Amino acid sequence: MSKFKSITKSTYIREGLKVLEKIKKEKYDDYKELMDKVDLNQNSDHSRKTSWGQIKKRYLDFDDNNKLLYSPMIKLFNNNIILKKELMYLNYIYTEATFRKIILEFVYPKVKENNGTAIFKREELADFLSQFLDYSQATLNKTARSSAKALLDFGLAEKEEGAIKVSYYQPELKTVIYALYNEYSKEKSKYNNYNILNPSLNHIIENAEFPKFLLINPNFIESFLQSAWKEEYLSYEARGGLNQYVLKHKNVEQFADYITR
Repeated sequence: MSKFKSITKSTYIREGLKVLEKIKKEKYDDYKELMDKVDLNQNSDHSRKTSWGQIKKRYLDFDDNNKLLYSPMIKLFNNNIILKKELMYLNYIYTEATFRKIILEFVYPKVKENNGTAIFKREELADFLSQFLDYSQATLNKTARSSAKALLDFGLAEKEEGAIKVSYYQPELKTVIYALYNEYSKEKSKYNNYNILNPSLNHIIENAEFPKFLLINPNFIESFLQSAWKEEYLSYEARGGLNQYVLKHKNVEQFADYITR
């Protein structure tokens, strides 16, 4: 229970995107130099420090010597702003356990139970948070607002007369496979649940969390996997009555290298 914390800080998606694009373009490995080179346009030293702290926690990767890594997420960045935001959204989820629980246990079930579209108020979300967060009502309300805003910031929700409207989402194929590799390949993963290099379609539909993160209609999962097979992101085997999708690349980093080769 202790891993769940309140969320009171912004997504800093615009600032984070600016930083990530700088790394993509110039391949910085020195964090302090990067901070000197990127103006985040904050109003005070305190707000700049907060912004950099959240960007570092959610969107950046470092090696054992505290050198910035040219991460698989950054490698996959291209001119598609939707892809960039989706990849950042996944890394936000990987970092924020409370937000992850909100998606898995509150948002996705509501969408699924309501034929693909759910509308809920922040008060409902605050009530859900009260079941596992031991904070004041004010902090619960702030976490609910921050979480709803994150869905809006990343493009997975829209405002609906004082409420939030969330529907099944159609992510980019690269985003889906990035998430699949992170969940199923233990090596260099940011979010590993299984060390299964040949997951079956049934296992992915019934057990994987990444389709829920991305609000994918369960009926569309197979079509994403088939498209990934055709693009050679995965291999395909029909074995023992199971449709298995084999991770063709050893880990998410090698998958990113394949895309950008």
